[in-house]
Amino acid sequence: MNNYKILLIGCSGSGKSTLTKKLGDILNLPTLHLDRIWHATNYSDEAKQFLRQTQLDFIAKNDQFIIDGNYTGTMDCRIPHANLIIWFRIPRYVSMYRVITRSIKGKLNLENRTDMAEEFTEKLDREYVEFLKFVWNFEKNSTPRIKAMLEKKNSDCQLVIIKNKNDKEQLLKELIG
Repeated sequence: MNNYKILLIGCSGSGKSTLTKKLGDILNLPTLHLDRIWHATNYSDEAKQFLRQTQLDFIAKNDQFIIDGNYTGTMDCRIPHANLIIWFRIPRYVSMYRVITRSIKGKLNLENRTDMAEEFTEKLDREYVEFLKFVWNFEKNSTPRIKAMLEKKNSDCQLVIIKNKNDKEQLLKELIG
Protein backbone atom coordinates (compact mmCIF):
# COMPACT_ATOMS: atom_id res chain seq x y z
CA MET A 1 0.00 0.00 0.00
CA ASN A 2 1.56 3.30 -1.09
CA ASN A 3 -1.36 5.67 -0.76
CA TYR A 4 -2.16 5.86 2.94
CA LYS A 5 -5.53 6.96 4.25
CA ILE A 6 -5.36 5.69 7.80
CA LEU A 7 -7.87 5.82 10.63
CA LEU A 8 -6.98 4.79 14.18
CA ILE A 9 -9.96 3.96 16.36
CA GLY A 10 -10.53 2.36 19.75
CA CYS A 11 -11.00 3.11 23.40
CA SER A 12 -9.29 5.98 25.17
CA GLY A 13 -5.94 4.84 26.52
CA SER A 14 -5.61 2.06 23.96
CA GLY A 15 -2.56 3.52 22.22
CA LYS A 16 -4.07 5.30 19.23
CA SER A 17 -2.23 8.59 19.65
CA THR A 18 1.10 6.95 20.41
CA LEU A 19 0.93 4.89 17.23
CA THR A 20 -0.39 7.87 15.27
CA LYS A 21 2.66 9.92 16.21
CA LYS A 22 4.98 7.07 15.27
CA LEU A 23 3.25 6.48 11.92
CA GLY A 24 3.15 10.21 11.18
CA ASP A 25 6.90 10.44 11.72
CA ILE A 26 7.74 7.28 9.77
CA LEU A 27 5.38 7.86 6.84
CA ASN A 28 5.59 11.67 6.92
CA LEU A 29 1.85 12.08 6.52
CA PRO A 30 -0.49 14.89 7.55
CA THR A 31 -2.11 13.93 10.85
CA LEU A 32 -5.33 15.01 12.50
CA HIS A 33 -5.83 14.32 16.21
CA LEU A 34 -9.56 14.59 16.87
CA ASP A 35 -9.00 15.26 20.58
CA ARG A 36 -7.19 18.48 19.62
CA ILE A 37 -10.30 19.61 17.75
CA TRP A 38 -13.06 18.37 20.06
CA HIS A 39 -11.54 19.45 23.36
CA ALA A 40 -11.00 22.98 22.03
CA THR A 41 -14.79 23.39 21.68
CA ASN A 42 -17.65 23.96 24.08
CA TYR A 43 -19.08 20.46 23.27
CA SER A 44 -22.29 21.94 21.84
CA ASP A 45 -24.28 20.76 18.82
CA GLU A 46 -22.44 23.39 16.80
CA ALA A 47 -19.16 21.90 18.06
CA LYS A 48 -20.24 18.47 16.82
CA GLN A 49 -20.85 19.93 13.37
CA PHE A 50 -17.50 21.72 13.55
CA LEU A 51 -15.75 18.42 14.39
CA ARG A 52 -17.43 16.72 11.43
CA GLN A 53 -16.64 19.55 9.01
CA THR A 54 -13.02 19.77 10.17
CA GLN A 55 -12.57 16.09 9.32
CA LEU A 56 -14.22 16.44 5.92
CA ASP A 57 -12.06 19.49 5.11
CA PHE A 58 -8.90 17.65 6.21
CA ILE A 59 -9.75 14.62 4.07
CA ALA A 60 -10.57 16.81 1.04
CA LYS A 61 -7.31 18.74 1.42
CA ASN A 62 -5.01 15.71 1.75
CA ASP A 63 -4.46 12.84 -0.69
CA GLN A 64 -2.96 10.84 2.16
CA PHE A 65 -3.57 11.22 5.88
CA ILE A 66 -3.77 9.77 9.36
CA ILE A 67 -6.76 10.52 11.56
CA ASP A 68 -6.54 9.60 15.25
CA GLY A 69 -9.69 9.36 17.31
CA ASN A 70 -12.74 7.27 17.92
CA TYR A 71 -15.69 9.71 18.05
CA THR A 72 -18.34 7.31 16.81
CA GLY A 73 -20.69 10.26 16.20
CA THR A 74 -18.55 11.33 13.24
CA MET A 75 -16.94 8.04 12.28
CA ASP A 76 -19.35 7.70 9.35
CA CYS A 77 -17.71 10.68 7.61
CA ARG A 78 -14.21 9.14 7.88
CA ILE A 79 -14.72 5.46 7.12
CA PRO A 80 -15.65 5.84 3.42
CA HIS A 81 -12.34 7.62 2.74
CA ALA A 82 -10.03 5.18 4.52
CA ASN A 83 -8.00 2.40 3.01
CA LEU A 84 -6.56 1.24 6.34
CA ILE A 85 -8.42 1.20 9.65
CA ILE A 86 -6.45 0.28 12.74
CA TRP A 87 -8.81 -0.75 15.52
CA PHE A 88 -7.36 -1.01 19.01
CA ARG A 89 -9.16 -3.68 21.03
CA ILE A 90 -6.95 -4.06 24.05
CA PRO A 91 -8.10 -5.24 27.48
CA ARG A 92 -10.02 -2.62 29.39
CA TYR A 93 -7.78 -2.84 32.43
CA VAL A 94 -4.87 -1.75 30.19
CA SER A 95 -6.85 1.24 28.90
CA MET A 96 -7.88 2.16 32.44
CA TYR A 97 -4.31 1.96 33.69
CA ARG A 98 -3.05 4.12 30.82
CA VAL A 99 -5.80 6.73 31.22
CA ILE A 100 -5.22 7.06 34.95
CA THR A 101 -1.44 7.09 34.54
CA ARG A 102 -1.51 9.82 31.89
CA SER A 103 -3.92 11.84 34.06
CA ILE A 104 -1.53 11.67 36.98
CA LYS A 105 1.44 12.53 34.76
CA GLY A 106 -0.52 15.47 33.36
CA LYS A 107 -1.39 16.76 36.81
CA LEU A 108 2.27 16.50 37.85
CA ASN A 109 3.39 18.18 34.60
CA LEU A 110 5.41 15.09 33.70
CA GLU A 111 3.76 14.64 30.32
CA ASN A 112 2.70 17.04 27.59
CA ARG A 113 -0.01 15.58 25.35
CA THR A 114 0.57 17.03 21.91
CA ASP A 115 -2.50 15.14 20.67
CA MET A 116 -4.78 17.10 23.04
CA ALA A 117 -6.13 20.64 22.72
CA GLU A 118 -3.86 23.09 24.53
CA GLU A 119 -6.76 24.74 26.35
CA PHE A 120 -8.04 21.42 27.71
CA THR A 121 -7.52 20.93 31.43
CA GLU A 122 -8.37 17.59 32.89
CA LYS A 123 -10.06 17.84 36.25
CA LEU A 124 -10.35 15.00 38.69
CA ASP A 125 -14.06 15.54 39.23
CA ARG A 126 -17.42 13.87 38.59
CA GLU A 127 -16.96 14.33 34.85
CA TYR A 128 -13.66 12.47 35.07
CA VAL A 129 -15.34 9.61 36.95
CA GLU A 130 -17.94 9.44 34.14
CA PHE A 131 -15.09 9.31 31.63
CA LEU A 132 -13.51 6.40 33.52
CA LYS A 133 -16.89 4.60 33.43
CA PHE A 134 -16.98 5.22 29.67
CA VAL A 135 -13.54 3.66 29.29
CA TRP A 136 -14.43 0.69 31.51
CA ASN A 137 -17.66 0.01 29.56
CA PHE A 138 -16.29 0.84 26.11
CA GLU A 139 -16.25 -2.74 24.81
CA LYS A 140 -19.83 -3.40 25.88
CA ASN A 141 -21.31 -0.03 24.92
CA SER A 142 -19.30 1.18 21.91
CA THR A 143 -18.03 -1.92 20.12
CA PRO A 144 -21.40 -2.97 18.65
CA ARG A 145 -21.81 0.49 17.09
CA ILE A 146 -18.25 0.44 15.73
CA LYS A 147 -18.78 -3.03 14.25
CA ALA A 148 -21.94 -1.84 12.50
CA MET A 149 -20.11 1.17 11.06
CA LEU A 150 -17.18 -0.92 9.89
CA GLU A 151 -19.52 -3.16 7.92
CA LYS A 152 -20.03 -0.14 5.65
CA LYS A 153 -16.33 0.34 4.88
CA ASN A 154 -15.10 0.00 1.31
CA SER A 155 -14.17 -3.51 0.22
CA ASP A 156 -10.60 -2.35 -0.54
CA CYS A 157 -10.20 -0.95 2.98
CA GLN A 158 -8.01 -3.12 5.18
CA LEU A 159 -9.02 -3.57 8.81
CA VAL A 160 -6.25 -4.37 11.29
CA ILE A 161 -7.14 -5.21 14.88
CA ILE A 162 -4.52 -4.48 17.52
CA LYS A 163 -4.95 -6.50 20.71
CA ASN A 164 -1.42 -6.24 22.11
CA LYS A 165 2.12 -4.99 21.59
CA ASN A 166 2.98 -7.86 19.24
CA ASP A 167 0.09 -6.94 16.92
CA LYS A 168 1.31 -3.33 16.87
CA GLU A 169 4.91 -4.34 16.11
CA GLN A 170 3.73 -6.66 13.31
CA LEU A 171 1.71 -3.83 11.75
CA LEU A 172 4.71 -1.49 11.90
CA LYS A 173 6.89 -4.10 10.18
CA GLU A 174 4.32 -4.50 7.40
CA LEU A 175 3.93 -0.76 6.89
CA ILE A 176 7.57 0.26 6.95
CA GLY A 177 9.04 -2.90 5.47
